[in-house]
Amino acid sequence: MPATDGAITGLAEELIGEHRTQTQDRSRGAGKVARYLRGDHDLPYMPKGAKAEYKSLAQKSITNWLPLISETYVKGLFVDGYRATRATENAAPWSYWQANRLDARQTIPHRGALEFGASYVVVLPGDKAPMIRPLTPLKTIAMYEDDDDDWPIHGLRVKGRSADGARLYELFDSEAVHLLARPKDSGKLTVVRSDTHGLGVTPLSRFRDRLDGQNVGVIAPLLVLQDRISEAVFSLLAALQFASFRQRWATGLAIPTIDDPASPLYGQPIEPFEAAVDRLWVSDSPDAKFGSFDQTDVTGHLETYGSGVRTLAAIAQLSPHVLLGDLVNLSADALAAAEAATQRKIGEYETIFGESWEQTLRLAALAAGDKTSAGDISCQVRWRDTEARSLAAAVDALGKMVTMLAVPAEAAWERIPGVTDTDIQRWRGMATSSDGLAALADALTRQSTPALPTAAVPTAALAAAA
Repeated sequence: MPATDGAITGLAEELIGEHRTQTQDRSRGAGKVARYLRGDHDLPYMPKGAKAEYKSLAQKSITNWLPLISETYVKGLFVDGYRATRATENAAPWSYWQANRLDARQTIPHRGALEFGASYVVVLPGDKAPMIRPLTPLKTIAMYEDDDDDWPIHGLRVKGRSADGARLYELFDSEAVHLLARPKDSGKLTVVRSDTHGLGVTPLSRFRDRLDGQNVGVIAPLLVLQDRISEAVFSLLAALQFASFRQRWATGLAIPTIDDPASPLYGQPIEPFEAAVDRLWVSDSPDAKFGSFDQTDVTGHLETYGSGVRTLAAIAQLSPHVLLGDLVNLSADALAAAEAATQRKIGEYETIFGESWEQTLRLAALAAGDKTSAGDISCQVRWRDTEARSLAAAVDALGKMVTMLAVPAEAAWERIPGVTDTDIQRWRGMATSSDGLAALADALTRQSTPALPTAAVPTAALAAAA
């Protein structure tokens, strides 16, 4: 039974309030994570009534490491195909992926799930192909009866504003998509239209960074470490500002005083010298003695800063050189060993996100009327190999696998580092053509053999070639 407009607006108001609580509270949850990712951090502690100079140093002490954490993982997560277990070609729903330009847009749910714990992709019927749109988690909320359910009961998306300034929302349920608007000059929410989708489920596919209900993202546990690093940098800047310049002392001097009786400072001593890096202290008194105190050693501050960054990398399961950049002239094998923990974590995310993408593509097949593909649970997404490995070593190992273990050569193609599904399809087309192997060999020969200058080619050879 279709819901009434009153029930729809009431449910939407409830979801809008919950979404506002989760995303607009700057002190906790997604609101605080979003604020830190933008670089709007809590300033290091300063005494009450601190001078503007201290506040300026506190603002300069912020180094925003957090976006680099999620970006490192996102760069290693790229879906490159969708096929059945024993198939050599992509399944039919892969065409929907290409039609929706998800090669680029796939980073939206990956980044959203890693930064905020959950993100969503909406699937709806379309004219030529189903519409698959990743949604940013800061504008989407979904409610589940059980946290382990595949589909939510309902969901809401903050769509934007209309031409007349009205705030627009989309409410999703198992029957329809309801467009709602809140006029600019009125607080009342109204239903603009309701479009039936006929999918039988609320068409939101969820991406989570972990499946045990503790999906808060990779950023929230690192906020304390980020503040610790900022405190270390603030202490370092304060030491450089106020204690790195060697303080001087002088004894045996006659200190002048203010001798104007009309001055409120009458009788107060006058500082005989103005301390500065480019100034000398000179006195004509034979009893004057000068000296200086030792400057502050900032080595401890630097070690504290480096220790904080390394701890941040360890908790985030990243190689420290990603943040510190202190590894140079490494071989491919050494670099792969340094990134082993990161690659294992990326492998875990590929498994979790892969299930979400398969669920999304099966729903897209259902939206397109392809019930066979919608019920095919044997298809799996293929992930691009982004691990840092030596190309020569990888090709050598794959060649031995083909020759010594009798593994089909085509099966080894997809394991070559940096090779995409498009490359494999082109190679397969060359190999299956009538003269494909000859063309492939000829292409390799042309690439490996330098061309002779025209003057060096004998005339008889040119005539024979003609």
